Amino acid sequence: MNSPWQQELARLGLPGLAQLVGQMRDEQAELMANMDAHNVKMGEHEAAIARLISGFPANDIDGHRRYHESVIEWRELRNKLVREALTKMVGAGALAAAGWLVLAIWQAAKVTVTR
Repeated sequence: MNSPWQQELARLGLPGLAQLVGQMRDEQAELMANMDAHNVKMGEHEAAIARLISGFPANDIDGHRRYHESVIEWRELRNKLVREALTKMVGAGALAAAGWLVLAIWQAAKVTVTR
């Protein structure tokens, strides 16, 4: 008990109170140190969020999201059109192959009949 208030409490016969007040003071100092560390971390997080938001054109996060949605929609449409075109090409190719096969059979039958 070094401080005058601790000596005064001891003189009044309240050494437990002096110990309790000292413990509260120590815990308050620890709490303040924790708060300072928390404030530093909050500042770091706020700076990181600001850097992240600044990466979007005009800080427009929604506009950036809508842009990507439109690109995705355009690519899906393009893929659908390509898929439909390929399906039609396969159908046309199959029809051409069947026509060629019929023609080949016809030619073979004509040659066989004329012999």
